[in-house]
Amino acid sequence: MISIILAAGKATRMGATTQPKVCLDVGGLPFVVRAIETYKRCGIEHHIVVIGDRADEVAAAVCRYFPSTIFAYQAEQRGTGHAARCGAAVLEAFGYSGDVMIVVGDKLVTEAVVREQIELFHSSGADLCFMVGPKDSFPHSGRVVEDEDGAVLGVVEVSEIKRACLIEKLLDEGRKGALSADRIRSETIAAFSTERKASRAVPILWTLLEQRSDIGPDDLTRCFTRKETILEFERADGKRRQFRVSGLEQQTSVANLSVYMFRTDALFYGLGRLASLNAQGEEYLTDVVGILASARTDDGSPRFRVVPYNLKEPTDGLTFNTPEELEAIRECLKRKAEG
Repeated sequence: MISIILAAGKATRMGATTQPKVCLDVGGLPFVVRAIETYKRCGIEHHIVVIGDRADEVAAAVCRYFPSTIFAYQAEQRGTGHAARCGAAVLEAFGYSGDVMIVVGDKLVTEAVVREQIELFHSSGADLCFMVGPKDSFPHSGRVVEDEDGAVLGVVEVSEIKRACLIEKLLDEGRKGALSADRIRSETIAAFSTERKASRAVPILWTLLEQRSDIGPDDLTRCFTRKETILEFERADGKRRQFRVSGLEQQTSVANLSVYMFRTDALFYGLGRLASLNAQGEEYLTDVVGILASARTDDGSPRFRVVPYNLKEPTDGLTFNTPEELEAIRECLKRKAEG
């Protein structure tokens, strides 16, 4: 097995830092270096690190400890799926056909958990085995959608749920008359945390908000359709299942934790079918889960086997997006070392 580590993002929620996010110190080592050490102890000897923002600094930090690391460059931050394709291009160039682990660079997983996931990946005959955990412990992670039998159908990012909820709310309220543009603007920014993300999530509406003081029902129906509040997945028996996106929070219990183990044919199949038709206009690696789960052979049978690995202890698979979350990881490691 070889790893592809996604470390190209800008980490805007960390604020100004003297080092790239994945190079911040955790227990005396850069975060990404500590992660690679864990993977090597689990028998994953070769690593491709996808770099982009502050690329030279990330490469220097990794090479100080692992000089034989291969790097792939993501020139534009166009999402985790695009970053994974940058890394997978290296595999294709070398003609690699073994197993692949893809993981984000700000993920810290214990050795025991990585070994358990590898074991499940092999013993289950999975084409994709991906880590999941209780959504209450990982509120910002994509929601795993399952059918009534517990089979995985796909993953929906929190930003997509927020967008669908916003659209549904606006269309419902818009039936009663015009809505204040200022109010819509503030609610949209609150949903997506920044004005930039809000404008990317609802670009047509955002243009109207800059031009009008009120947004009428006809304006809203030109911006959105009810179809945008519905997701459709294909089950293993070939039947299609629809979900109201706004109801997914009540219908899902686990979140995707962004540790994926692939057979190469499944990886290339999924990456080759990614699109960027989502709230942020990016390619989401999480979409590969649904792509593989719904893929069929010519006779209609499932083409790939998708298996979730359930993380039992949330502190065994941590990530961070803010200084406070990083400090919590440091404290967690300190407690484990002491106890």
